[in-house]
Amino acid sequence: MTARRSRIRLFAGCALFALAIGATVIPSLAFAEPAGRLPAPVRQAVVETTSAAPTGPTATQQAPNVALPPVAQKFFAAVRANFAQWDLNHDGRLTREEIEIDMQDARIKGEAAAALAALKIGATKFDKLDETRDFSVADIDEMERTMREGRKLDANFIGYFNVGLRKLDETPRELFAQGQPHMTAMRQYFTSDCYFLSAVGAIAETNPTVLVKLITTEGAGTYVVRFPGQPAVRVSAPTDSEIAAYTAAKDGLWLSVLQKAYATVRIRMEPKEATTRQPLDSVGFRTGSTGVMELFTGHASRAIRLGAESEKGATGPMVAQVRTALRAAFREHRAVTASKNHHAYAITAYDAAADRVTVHNPYNSSGSETLSEGDKISRDSDGFFTISTAQLAKAFFYMRIEQGGRVGS
Repeated sequence: MTARRSRIRLFAGCALFALAIGATVIPSLAFAEPAGRLPAPVRQAVVETTSAAPTGPTATQQAPNVALPPVAQKFFAAVRANFAQWDLNHDGRLTREEIEIDMQDARIKGEAAAALAALKIGATKFDKLDETRDFSVADIDEMERTMREGRKLDANFIGYFNVGLRKLDETPRELFAQGQPHMTAMRQYFTSDCYFLSAVGAIAETNPTVLVKLITTEGAGTYVVRFPGQPAVRVSAPTDSEIAAYTAAKDGLWLSVLQKAYATVRIRMEPKEATTRQPLDSVGFRTGSTGVMELFTGHASRAIRLGAESEKGATGPMVAQVRTALRAAFREHRAVTASKNHHAYAITAYDAAADRVTVHNPYNSSGSETLSEGDKISRDSDGFFTISTAQLAKAFFYMRIEQGGRVGS
């Protein structure tokens, strides 16, 4: 039985703003993540790796030879040391297609893998996978010259590299390093996969054994993923470059394995959509889908339209409907997600006595959420925040709830 495609509008890119800092255009879809600022810890990692000097000729005159941060020196050294090997046809141009093929090479590790991932992110436009970019050694030299003159690069390659190194250091190479998956081990950075992380995170929070049972180890570095009602999908372990470029989990390889399997299924189910030589782009750089919950659980799901998407706003009957749905969902350990503006969230708990809802942002970091009429709610260090049911119904667009019956039944 095939997983049906939802008719509810799709998610657009969650983190396009991170791919092109300061020069972003986001489609105005209700399930798309908003253009805006990165979570504070990610902002810090990005800011620490870039020059704060002003741009333009005046900046060049004032600071003709700005010292490169150590992380930038490592990036440029890694690219130059490996460029000839990565340039598969040896024509002096490193194309995005070559980068994507190289990223699947498990022999590329550490700083080289993080540098390759940084080039990949900088060469990929959200939901425009048919557009590309390539690099020459002269381009790399010009990047370094630009930074030494105190000017900003056109993409934050050094920030991507720095975060990639951090992810390589934080990601265990076991499937489930802690026995089962945890929502707070995931963290969204530069990819547009909030739709995926919110659904998988909601399942991990309410019924983690569902995710454990999906994956079987088959020999060294090979896994088989069996989504309910779908043909088995065989995938290789993620390479260092894939871990550095796409969302990974700090408690094992399980998330990366599930992303690779989902990418395979999505490409098969949507043959007319643009793809690249790197299947994971169909998870991280494509308009998202509301069907992840159904694919992973084998259960149908139900969408409830909330006040931010309704002309009438959050009515009394709507709030009552949300309370009833949440009470039943958490009693039965069902996954629940919600969308606000251009971002997807997991709903992780409902306190019926206090009429309070706990929500998780896949940024997985502290910060604040802006609700209706500019109200701000603080997130804790793991990305959780608590609001009333009325606030949920008023500020969010949709809530999606896992149901008991199988997809298509």
